[in-house]
Amino acid sequence: MGIPYSKEINHAFDQVTPLVAAGFEVLQTTKNIAILLACVQVFTTIILGLILVALMGVIFTVNPDLDYERQQLVTPMMQWLASWIFKYGRIASWFLRVFLVVGIASLGLFLGQGSMAGSKPPSSGEEDPGETPENK
Repeated sequence: MGIPYSKEINHAFDQVTPLVAAGFEVLQTTKNIAILLACVQVFTTIILGLILVALMGVIFTVNPDLDYERQQLVTPMMQWLASWIFKYGRIASWFLRVFLVVGIASLGLFLGQGSMAGSKPPSSGEEDPGETPENK
């Protein structure tokens, strides 16, 4: 009576094993999505901070009551930015171009690898040498 019971257990394990493997793939995909979302959140935070700084600069520039603040904060910052652009603008534009090309290429590789996650090459139709009729 022990042998049929162990065959049933082995058969149950054979049925559960692909489910565990599929669950592991789902966990890997979820981990990748969580990392991507964290990067998006950091990028969003940086962009929102820059927008806040730009809006504060616009408020200082447009509001006539804040003329002293504009002269103390906005004008020196704009002068520094303009001098920096005149001094390093050509070099910065080349770095920006290279960064853009490398970023687009790495994004393409990332998406290409991500689209193939979980896919397997087509089988040749031959049985696995380690697979016997008893294991099926």
